[in-house]
Amino acid sequence: MRKDAQERLDRLIDAAVELYASEGFDVPFEKIAERAGVSRPTLHRNFPDRDALSTAVLKVHMDELTRQIAKWSDSDDGFFLALKLLATKTIISGGLAKIVPMHRQAPASSETFRNFVEQALAGPLARAKSAGLVWSEFTFDDMHRAILMLAGGGLDSYGSDVATSIDLSLDLLRRGLMPLGPSSTSTVSDDAPPPDQTAKL
Repeated sequence: MRKDAQERLDRLIDAAVELYASEGFDVPFEKIAERAGVSRPTLHRNFPDRDALSTAVLKVHMDELTRQIAKWSDSDDGFFLALKLLATKTIISGGLAKIVPMHRQAPASSETFRNFVEQALAGPLARAKSAGLVWSEFTFDDMHRAILMLAGGGLDSYGSDVATSIDLSLDLLRRGLMPLGPSSTSTVSDDAPPPDQTAKL
């Protein structure tokens, strides 16, 4: 690919990532082309339909998640850090109001990302279980629910201190996921770390 063509492609992907986050999956192609400084025909030559463009946008997020998980590979907390990152991205993308249309209109792209997340977090989840931070029966379906739960907790302070809200929600989740001791009668472990010890990005 010629250098100028690659530059146009990169601008299109950057514009799509930004506008998907700010306006949602169904942002008009005209806005993406305008943000990238290219014509609508140029956009269609590179991405003939919305599925193709969505795949490129998802790849950007998948690459970022891969890099971050690699940084946390030696940490027992890597799984929780990844959950926090994904919850933050959910909020940045506009929350459930923006996720639902994509899931309905582009199920293939949504399923691709879901499968990627499961593969990427399989190692960190296994490590967290081995370290006794997560109960052994915790499944990938539970993980996806946990991401949305954290995002909902972050939305409690949307537009204010989202990071702190997610930290507090993550602390509650961590306490609930800890394996119960033989004499435990509550879902909250007495020796769970206090909020200020919760891992942060």
